[in-house]
Amino acid sequence: MYKRVPLKKLGRKRSHRVSLIQNQIRTLFKNGILKTTTTKAKAVKSVTQSLLSDLNEKEISLSTRRKVKKILGSKELVEKAIKYAKSEDDGVRIVKVGFRSGDNAQISRVELIGFEGKRKRGAAKTEKEEKEIKTQESKKGRKPNKDIEERTKRTSASGKLSKAKRKSTERVRTRAGL
Repeated sequence: MYKRVPLKKLGRKRSHRVSLIQNQIRTLFKNGILKTTTTKAKAVKSVTQSLLSDLNEKEISLSTRRKVKKILGSKELVEKAIKYAKSEDDGVRIVKVGFRSGDNAQISRVELIGFEGKRKRGAAKTEKEEKEIKTQESKKGRKPNKDIEERTKRTSASGKLSKAKRKSTERVRTRAGL
């Protein structure tokens, strides 16, 4: 019987479950953010918080370093984790994002609070950075998508395209058109 087992089993054997959580923690410390199902996010959060509490000591022992290296895999990630744990804003947050389209599983975003990592392209925080991104794109020769602008101009008051202006690839929505 399954009575009050505190461990999240995630429907996997122990070795697979441990490697899954380790891989997700590595991704979390590389990027600072991770998207996964809510149950996996809760498991990752608990392991990450215990890892950060071990690293939060004044002097980190050799056994703690070895334990962290076993989980994170590389020396660079260990140093990154130690640096993050020493900062004032350390912690893990789970934000529920939505549902996966295939099986309708609840998706959550796991974040390291105050993590300084790589920012995704186009995610500028200030107006100055947005202008810089636009100038870089214009130098590369990229143009905004004109097809979307044309479609919005051609729509009627009801919001649908007229029959004459509808693209030939778009399927007719009437019963006779099936």
